[in-house]
Amino acid sequence: MQPENEPGGQERRSFIEEARRAQIVSATIETIAEIGYAKASFVQIARRAGISPGLITYHFVKREELMKQVMLTVHTSIDQALGARAEGAESYAAALRALIEGFVFYAAERPKEMIAIGQIAAASRDAEAARSWFEEQNAKTLAELEDMFREGQREGELREFSPRVMAVSVLAAMEAAPAELMARPDTGVAVYARELADLFEHAMRRPASEATSS
Repeated sequence: MQPENEPGGQERRSFIEEARRAQIVSATIETIAEIGYAKASFVQIARRAGISPGLITYHFVKREELMKQVMLTVHTSIDQALGARAEGAESYAAALRALIEGFVFYAAERPKEMIAIGQIAAASRDAEAARSWFEEQNAKTLAELEDMFREGQREGELREFSPRVMAVSVLAAMEAAPAELMARPDTGVAVYARELADLFEHAMRRPASEATSS
């Protein structure tokens, strides 16, 4: 029996079961980062986790279930990290800066996680469920950014622009950061994060003349 497949299974999992699942997810991230998504079989993952492949199938019957859990775990980690940085921001521009800079720093500090979710999202066949979840998360992020931009415009802090276009542009720029940092390891992370945040702050800021007259 697989407790996670039962209704309400999340609540019934013991501390040991949760710890084992976290261990498997961590080993999966390590495996994908080291040998790639295509070769990340249960055997390879089990070898890195120091457990039997059968123990993985006890917790994750299908490979796509495990890959989806990797996506969920990493995205939850990202959300927590960015939420902590944006908490207490005194303006919409400051909140966006915290999100952008926070993501760049996260990508620099956790390259294996970024490699794993990137490869899973780009994969086909048995990763379909994981990719669908990834697309849902992107849609949610875009909607949240759009809402933030509209609120900033209503409050008079941000200039008039298409919230959708700006949200898509911000998300695309953030998603491009991990690959850039990996391709150019000598990149100054702090400088990259600041410049990227500056770019969008300048793009959204109301002209000084408008701010003065209002």
